Amino acid sequence: MARIAFIGLGTMGLPIARHLVAAGHDLVGYDLDRARAEALGASVAGSATDAATGVDFAFTSLPDPDAVERSARAVAGAAPRGAIFVDLSTGPPALAAQLAKELAGAGVAALDSPVSGGPAGAEAATLTVMVGGARDAFERAEPLLRRLGRPFLVGTAGAGQTAKLCNNLVAGATMAALAEACAIAAREGIDPALLYELLTTSTGDSRVLRTRFPLPGVDPAHPSSNDYRPLFMLDLIAKDLALALALGDSPVAASALEQYRRAQEAGLGALDYSAVYLSRPAAPDG
Repeated sequence: MARIAFIGLGTMGLPIARHLVAAGHDLVGYDLDRARAEALGASVAGSATDAATGVDFAFTSLPDPDAVERSARAVAGAAPRGAIFVDLSTGPPALAAQLAKELAGAGVAALDSPVSGGPAGAEAATLTVMVGGARDAFERAEPLLRRLGRPFLVGTAGAGQTAKLCNNLVAGATMAALAEACAIAAREGIDPALLYELLTTSTGDSRVLRTRFPLPGVDPAHPSSNDYRPLFMLDLIAKDLALALALGDSPVAASALEQYRRAQEAGLGALDYSAVYLSRPAAPDG
């Protein structure tokens, strides 16, 4: 069994770490919120450095690139040579490549391994894991990654992040288009439940539609029916669209990001990204 550090035990990290514990691995957790680390039911470290000392693998699941960078450097200074750093967060491909180079200098391999599937996928261990890095490191980590879902080696360092940003470009643009379609349908008096049935049985169908239809009251499991409680925050899809735009010109991503920026300005950033619907201009009277 592997010795594992897990840094970042939030909405995604905690259920993922629990799968590794359930598989019998010796895991130590660290989170700025100690109560979340203690909820794991495993050993708890007082810092990222303490967590990474003497481990075979150091996993991170963190909300922003700065936190990933700090944790990677803690791992580089504490993990033994031959260890593998596995970052499940979403961030800039260039940062992933940079950190891989820095970690290699400390004898630690790096795999940028962002995941898709949301909290439900994390709980059910059905995540898609998009991995960038060396094949030998991937093959060593693959048995652990299979505990989370389906891992795919995409390419060298940074490629996993590029693939994830491509995925989120599609998801973010799809939701922006869906919000527009729902606004038009609502203005024209189409019943939301009927619209949902029509879309899910037509060419407009998508996983985004089936998990977060933006009109409330149609499916009780969707964020819109729960005050837009986030499965994936609007602030995060805006961040990922901005990162995708940094990789190259994309008019579709730019247009979608404009809609999410408007929603952020309206104070909706902490809600699910389907709340972009709420920032649509009000329907005209009559």
